[in-house]
Amino acid sequence: MLILSIRKYSGQLVLLLAGVLLIAAISCGGSDGDDDSAAAATSTTSAPTATAKPAATATPSIKPGTNPISATATAAPLATKADVAEPESLKRGGVLKYGADPNNNHVFFQQYTPGAGAFWAMTVGDPLMAYGADSEWLKEKSMAVSFDVSSDGQTLTFKLREGVKMHDGTDYNADVQKFSLDWVLDPANTAVTRPQIATIDKVTVIDEFTIELHNSRVYTPILSALGMMGGMPFSPTAWEEQGADGFKQNGAPSNGPFRVKEWIQGTRTTFEAHPDYWNEGKPFLDGWIWEEIGDSQVRGAALTTGAIDLAVIPPSDTDTVAALRAGDAHPFINFAGVRISHHNAARTPFDDKRVRMAAQMAFDRQAYNDVLLGGEGHTYMGSVLPPTSGFAFEVDEYPYEYNPEKARELLEEYAAEKGLTLPLTTMGAFTCSAAQAEAGCVDLVEQPISIVTTSSAADVKRAEFEAAYFNAVGFEVTMDLGSGNEAARTFVSKDASFSLRGFGVRPHPSGSFDSYMGVGGYWNNGGWSTAPEQLELQAILEAAAATYDYSEQVQLYKDAQELYMLEALGGVKSANNPTFWFSNSNVKWEGWPNDKAVLFPSDSSMKVYNMWLDN
Repeated sequence: MLILSIRKYSGQLVLLLAGVLLIAAISCGGSDGDDDSAAAATSTTSAPTATAKPAATATPSIKPGTNPISATATAAPLATKADVAEPESLKRGGVLKYGADPNNNHVFFQQYTPGAGAFWAMTVGDPLMAYGADSEWLKEKSMAVSFDVSSDGQTLTFKLREGVKMHDGTDYNADVQKFSLDWVLDPANTAVTRPQIATIDKVTVIDEFTIELHNSRVYTPILSALGMMGGMPFSPTAWEEQGADGFKQNGAPSNGPFRVKEWIQGTRTTFEAHPDYWNEGKPFLDGWIWEEIGDSQVRGAALTTGAIDLAVIPPSDTDTVAALRAGDAHPFINFAGVRISHHNAARTPFDDKRVRMAAQMAFDRQAYNDVLLGGEGHTYMGSVLPPTSGFAFEVDEYPYEYNPEKARELLEEYAAEKGLTLPLTTMGAFTCSAAQAEAGCVDLVEQPISIVTTSSAADVKRAEFEAAYFNAVGFEVTMDLGSGNEAARTFVSKDASFSLRGFGVRPHPSGSFDSYMGVGGYWNNGGWSTAPEQLELQAILEAAAATYDYSEQVQLYKDAQELYMLEALGGVKSANNPTFWFSNSNVKWEGWPNDKAVLFPSDSSMKVYNMWLDN
């Protein structure tokens, strides 16, 4: 039975800055991104005691029982390829062909929708603070070799890697990292990862390879947030020459193992190995190609014939999944973010808890899993985050099980009180306050209650499936097919009633709540609501993001989950989607056949820098 245990948080928490447990991360897709974990890369060095990763956690914090030390986390130098013993029989090279849905509408990673962009962006850039399979600091992909935390917890000082060349041949240093961070932090540049690192209010170059980041508040998720695209540098020299338009067409020169060679919209993106990559011996591949193949059956056939080497197949295509499983292809699976039909809790009728409860009770989550996911998903049972997250807390009894009769009763009660008749057809207007407008809020006009999604066959099927349940209890849902392009939306307009999205955190656990669920955050489940329950949730989340104490943070997130569920905030969650990959037998990677070694724990980015073709 779910037990409510909510505490009020209005003041500053006492910070226990005895140490920092490094980079814990979970991940989920935005559009069709996935939650996955990946094996850590091999290294001959180990981190100090203070950086030991907590078991099944997802935040940089102090593990209970850890001996306090100074607030410093310093890593030993990284092992290079020459330091790691490997079998002489390993074969390197080849150009890997990967088949997936069309998604690249340009190739400038800082202005890209993360759910799609991170899939390839993490192969072209090494961020300031990368993270590994078990949420540990992935030193072999990081530009930071050590960092210090100030006594007040707001300033992070990073020592940077030397001898790194950008794709255009220029040198990486603190000036380059500052330029990139400042660019992301400038709202005028519409960088998709800005909300993740927006607590940074000042970037200072100390010397050629030392940089200082000051945060407007203590915000522990900033470490792992810097492990995504917001922490990836790009060449200032190339920016002056090409600007955003050139980067969108040609790719932004960064510092990773691959660089964009050619982009043909709707067809393919070709990546080639960076000849001056700092990590000696990597990548193994000469290059890789993202072949955009919209039909999953065609992708499966291409894999079978050897036209492509690696393919992603949705669980809804049960025939292709079964055929590939029965064949010679190597299968591996991970779970995507919880699917969620967002609603804006700041707008009528969803500002009334009865309507939000009705939307929850209208939906049969088990049927969703059985019909749309072939029974292979994880039916939503209460976790705020996907069940692979360290902060996913399942409950013994979900408060809003499928109950269409009760759902209609609640809507009838609401309608009678408001002088309305069912079905409910309209979502009310919303006017931003001056403070909200300054933060980016957008006024919203009255509009039909709609399901907003893309025009893909899978998304249309899902939309029709969900609309039938909502309409059955007293909503009248307008289908808005083809408008569900996240890249075309702002982060804060919340202009959808039931926008069929993945729900994720990409990749910052504390920040997942703070930017996804906090007031005004990216796809904030409550919109700009100032309802007491939303403000209380915000206070809890801010407190969780402001403490380095692990046990305290866990309790805060449990409190947040309970409040989120019981108040039916944000949207109707359905299931944790599985995603299937299949590879031909010639595809090898470090740790093969261990599947976890293939993927980043962020948006399913392939670790293609650890792959090669064995033929």
